[in-house]
Amino acid sequence: MRIVYILPILLVVAIQSAYALTVTPDSYYTTVEPGTYDTVNFHITNDANHSVNVTITVDPQLQGKISFSSTSFTIPENSTKTITAVISRNQPIDGYIHINNISVRIKVNQTQIQQPQSNFTIIPPQPVAGKNIIVLTPRENATGYIYITNSNNAYLITISNGVGVVHLEKEDYGNAVINIFGKNTYTKTISILPPHVENLYIDFPSSIKTGDNVTFTVYADGDPAVAKLKFDGADTFIVKTNSFGKATVKFRKAGNYTVTVSYFDKAIIKSFTVSPKPLKIQLPSEINTGTTIQIRTEPNAKITIKKGDTTWSYTTNADGVCFFTPPFTGQYSVIAKTTDKEGSATFTVKTDTHIVATGTEGAQINKVKEGDIIMLQVLDSEGKPVLNGNIDVYVDGMFYKSLSTVGGTTLWKVDKPGQTYEFKFNPNSNEYLPSTLALSGEKQIDYLPVAIAGVVIAGAVGVYIAYQKGLLKFEFSRSKSYRDLF
Repeated sequence: MRIVYILPILLVVAIQSAYALTVTPDSYYTTVEPGTYDTVNFHITNDANHSVNVTITVDPQLQGKISFSSTSFTIPENSTKTITAVISRNQPIDGYIHINNISVRIKVNQTQIQQPQSNFTIIPPQPVAGKNIIVLTPRENATGYIYITNSNNAYLITISNGVGVVHLEKEDYGNAVINIFGKNTYTKTISILPPHVENLYIDFPSSIKTGDNVTFTVYADGDPAVAKLKFDGADTFIVKTNSFGKATVKFRKAGNYTVTVSYFDKAIIKSFTVSPKPLKIQLPSEINTGTTIQIRTEPNAKITIKKGDTTWSYTTNADGVCFFTPPFTGQYSVIAKTTDKEGSATFTVKTDTHIVATGTEGAQINKVKEGDIIMLQVLDSEGKPVLNGNIDVYVDGMFYKSLSTVGGTTLWKVDKPGQTYEFKFNPNSNEYLPSTLALSGEKQIDYLPVAIAGVVIAGAVGVYIAYQKGLLKFEFSRSKSYRDLF
């Protein structure tokens, strides 16, 4: 059972450097014992998001009395470096070691009564958080406590026949004080290492969308771990996993993120992408140039409309609507965005067409008969030729043939009699709407009344006789009409 005491113990608080360094333990005290030395592990943590160069120096009074495994090194971002110091206990000393701008006091006190080393022994010599500590004293019954500065936890120690055991939690690392009260009073300051982790792993979904509850689970050497998660990206925040190694978060903004997992002296970084939730866009089924349309989505959405290199930007009103008048035919793209959603759509703008029929005299016609030559031209709503498409010809309601247009125009010599002629334009491009033109059919006059025929024949004979006798001369010239093409 863990009991937390409020003890009148002077704590020396580590001063955080300008480089976001912390040092554990933040001080070390021991007593003189000639011919012996203490080995102390100092844990230097860099909580910054950049690496830090570290230099260790000592006060003059400590020179020659303390040595380090390393005095100059670099600590990566969000990680911890452990260095070992060997402190001589031959004589009293009092001074500071300096880790960048952090000062750690080292003191070896002169004792009035030298206690034999066997009177107070801990196993293992270098304890690790989350494990047991065995306290050995001379064969006696006693009680005491251990107080861990970093976690502010305190545990009772019961010594039975010279042996006591205490179990440390995983957060119980750093500087600690052990006090034993029996026939004699024993006091010792020790350093407890954080748990060592070989493998650190974080599990989270492969697909993450804004507004979803997303669970991140951390495992240390296969077991769920209480770890710190720092998220960087469109949003930046820090959370901590629970005793099951889980933390559930919700992303408000889409984008690329990293999560830094910190667990004692181990850290890993993983990258992931948060996608926006889909945003629905409603558009009319048919859109014509020059006609104002409604684009409907959610209120206050940012709307971007693009065609080629031209872009239009709008914001929807409280009803989720914005208005747009497309000036050109063709395909447009629409992107709509809110804080946590995004949608896209495309639409095609078409233009009306109409067919104009022109006779050989250059005037528009509304009647046609077999043998006539007519020009059919397809124009858009602005009167410009529609370049691509075919015109299907229907005679008396029955399909007859299809005419190909060139530059929106085709010529047709009416080669089938009928009472009605219908021309239907079928565009090859989805930028144009189809159109239809209907003309009435005129019956071809195939005979002349007998009297008129006689006069015509007699006149023709007279003209022929006069021509043969040289009394008449004819000069022919080419007529510029559609008939010249046939």
